[in-house]
Amino acid sequence: MRICITRSSRNAYSETFIRDQIECFSKLADVYAIHSGRLPEKKENGTLLNSKLFWALHKIVKGVVGRNNFFGNYGVKKYLKENKIDVVIANYGMPASHMAPICKALNIPLLVIFHGHDATDIKLLNEYHNKYKKLFDYASYILPVSEDMKKRLIALGANADKIKVIPCGVDTYKFKPDGNNVEKKNFIAVGRFTEKKGPLYTISAFHKALQKFPEAKLVMVGGKSDLFEKCENKVNELNINNSVIFTGVLSSEEIVNLLRTSLAFVQHSITASNGDMEGTPVGILEASATGLPIVSTLHGGIKEAVIHGGSGYLVAEKEDVSMAEFMIKLLENLDLAKEIGLNGRNHIIENYNQEKQINKIYSLAKDAINIKASS
Repeated sequence: MRICITRSSRNAYSETFIRDQIECFSKLADVYAIHSGRLPEKKENGTLLNSKLFWALHKIVKGVVGRNNFFGNYGVKKYLKENKIDVVIANYGMPASHMAPICKALNIPLLVIFHGHDATDIKLLNEYHNKYKKLFDYASYILPVSEDMKKRLIALGANADKIKVIPCGVDTYKFKPDGNNVEKKNFIAVGRFTEKKGPLYTISAFHKALQKFPEAKLVMVGGKSDLFEKCENKVNELNINNSVIFTGVLSSEEIVNLLRTSLAFVQHSITASNGDMEGTPVGILEASATGLPIVSTLHGGIKEAVIHGGSGYLVAEKEDVSMAEFMIKLLENLDLAKEIGLNGRNHIIENYNQEKQINKIYSLAKDAINIKASS
């Protein structure tokens, strides 16, 4: 099988799960990855899909008419034909909607994976309303990463029969406990400082827990985006600079090491003002696989990834007081924290194993190819 996988950016630190996806598929088939832009413009090695002339013409025409056009489509279509692509797997709804007419013209089956904002951001959904209708009509399979997202896609007009819920998976060999029984009182949060991640609520909850456990620490991993300055200011206002650590962007290996030296993973996900929601946050899956209890919210796919009272605790969105109470509960009972953390690891192994999740998509890709061939 020759698979073309699309992604919006080649080196986005927040999309390591797509790099893992490409690596896993490469063990099963010949993979051709393209990226950069909602309509991909570059091959995996960074070279343009189009000639420089066609690329420039595409940009000029797009600037005038406000949409992709023949010059942009030509390079993608040529790439798919030259590499005899059997199936396209598109990450995110927007690139998939631009790939749909190209795949249709070449009679290549298309699978689309919806990850989060592409199914919830109100402005984006209005912009792509008509494109999504055509995408839903052509796509062989539509793959949201949570049950909540499935409902939203059906409400947008997607055919329920085409929808298969397949969350991202976790490498449970890489993300695993270290077996160290040292008492830990550090909380860790990993993710971009964006509204839907709720970092300000996480800080507020931690501050409340700190009143009872002044020795506790909160480590926040992520780049300086959107709400970072507000988070810094809040930490300063609360005078907890010595208790909250901002690490910036870290490698996957560095994050694994931090997870293994933490008591629990915290993330106060909320529905953003523009409607943007989480799919199933990979950071939560990785932390749970590492044996950490999760303290988060009743939001999106988190409700499926975390068993309340079994592998962690879930509170209503914006309920920082309740979040603090569960953080305190874990600080008061480190044995309980370890027990539910291991429950979480078992839950991840059973339901979110990376190899199993990739094999599900691979099977659907084969099925889509066979259906196209026989139609």
